[in-house]
Amino acid sequence: MFFRIDDRLVHGQVVTAWIKQLGAKKIVVIDDLAASNPIISKALTMATPKHVELVIKKLDEATQCVNEYPENETLFIAKAPVSAKQVIEANDQYDWKLNVGNVGMAPGRKKYAQTVHLDDENYQAIDALNCKDCVEVFMQTVPGQPVSTF
Repeated sequence: MFFRIDDRLVHGQVVTAWIKQLGAKKIVVIDDLAASNPIISKALTMATPKHVELVIKKLDEATQCVNEYPENETLFIAKAPVSAKQVIEANDQYDWKLNVGNVGMAPGRKKYAQTVHLDDENYQAIDALNCKDCVEVFMQTVPGQPVSTF
């Protein structure tokens, strides 16, 4: 299973690079606000290519429905590592690749890569996932760029 952390959710890099690289036929956005806000949902739908199915789930729903999505055809996206941690820990029977791609600067966040800035809570989530045998954690903005680790 491929899980991307990107606080912009569905946007150009995801659409032009990651979907193509992964051969994804489905995107599962995990975000409580997007799932409950029709304007945000519509914007995400408009950003998604027509040949890719978009599903938007609240976090608590997403932890329970991972098994509904084909392993090699689904791209999971959330804004923060704490969300990924919750989904992955509830579904640790799968092997996960966790791509930390973009988390913007904000007060209280430390820079870990050019496009990755995490507060303590989210760094601890990454650290906990990094210790799991079923999870490969890496930082990469787009395919083809160098991969970094924590």
